[in-house]
Amino acid sequence: MTVDATTFKAVMGQWPSGVTVITTVDDSGPGGMTASSFSSVSLNPPLVSVCIARHLAMHTRIDQAGVFAVNILSKNSVDDGRRFAGMLPGVTNKFEGVDYATAVTGSPLLANTLGWVDCKVWARHDGGDHTIFVGEVLDAGIDKTAAPLLYHSRSWGQFADVLASEATLLRAGAEPTGSVVVTNAFGAAAASPAAVETLISRVQATLAESPNPPMLVLDDAATAADPLQLRLAIQAIAGLVGRVPVALRLGAGPMALANVLVALKSGVRHLVVSPDSSSAYLAEADVATMLRRMGVGLSG
Repeated sequence: MTVDATTFKAVMGQWPSGVTVITTVDDSGPGGMTASSFSSVSLNPPLVSVCIARHLAMHTRIDQAGVFAVNILSKNSVDDGRRFAGMLPGVTNKFEGVDYATAVTGSPLLANTLGWVDCKVWARHDGGDHTIFVGEVLDAGIDKTAAPLLYHSRSWGQFADVLASEATLLRAGAEPTGSVVVTNAFGAAAASPAAVETLISRVQATLAESPNPPMLVLDDAATAADPLQLRLAIQAIAGLVGRVPVALRLGAGPMALANVLVALKSGVRHLVVSPDSSSAYLAEADVATMLRRMGVGLSG
């Protein structure tokens, strides 16, 4: 006895996943479909897998062309997900008006994605009414300023940020001995990929000179970053810092208290403050009051 298809689909729909658009190209032009059955397979060689139903035209096209790309959708590319899932009434040519580029295989790489991999078919495996295509990754790219689009129970959405339950307030100058500081961390410009790349390079250089410091301090006193800048910056360096604690020296500008909330929802647990309101940093009393009102405990 096997489970019925309706129950099986309902249960599997409870597994949260990302959303992708799988693309290919052949003599008839570009093709694409929305899918969530995508996974990493191997690091050496770099392999990924996609599962395509045998009755779909994309199955035949990938099988014959021997190439495909996987576009990982961001929260800003919901329309692409709907378009390539056939959910936009009146759209017959899915690529009409769609901005895309190509890499090695010629398979379309959509704009505004979280990342992409460009592949040639490395193996094919029987998967019941699907074929499991294993692709060797020939090229790849990532947008460090994007946030993911998620799929759960037939709905698309985003991460719900979880507020930190506890935070540590450090007075300016009292950071752990050996801490390294990135001054003017976020730059005066509006949030942009270039600004994020600059911060990544600076953090990499800082950690190369002082590996495994007790704390990495991002100083925002000079520029008072807006919340979007701060969010993108923290996301971008998360993979670089590893287990090194990150602290913020928050400038006492108009966005400062909003940035406290953004920081605590982005994984930062240490805030550098001033003992009073006479310096360039947020006053300790103001931050402590805000944290108490949000139900965030103070440690240290």
